[in-house]
Amino acid sequence: MKEVIEMLTEPGFGSLATIEEGRPRVRPFAFMFEENGRFYFCTSRTKDVYRQLLAKPLVEYTKATEDMRWLRIGGEIRFDEDISRKERCFLTTPMLKDIYQTPENPDFKIFYLEHGNASIDSFAPERRKTFEF
Repeated sequence: MKEVIEMLTEPGFGSLATIEEGRPRVRPFAFMFEENGRFYFCTSRTKDVYRQLLAKPLVEYTKATEDMRWLRIGGEIRFDEDISRKERCFLTTPMLKDIYQTPENPDFKIFYLEHGNASIDSFAPERRKTFEF
């Protein structure tokens, strides 16, 4: 899983897919951090993605690297209201302060993937790696 975490923490955005009315919805998204095998992300309760996650808490997140590899990670999410983790998001991504002002903002929501599947792939199929977490 070390390689998964390394790819997730590389600079840049990935793409998060949710489900809306039975159809996939994909948007750019930033990974926040990993803690105890949980992969954390954040959003606003005012966004469509939040409503989609409440209705169907299944996601897939993908991120490509400059060396032509890509990561795919997915499973069921859970929301987390722990203030220390919200504060950690603010430390990881300082621009959150411009959007939400404080981690206590009720619009600021964090969620995590704790159990699911991950794969690292490239154009060389023999290099494919899969993980369960």
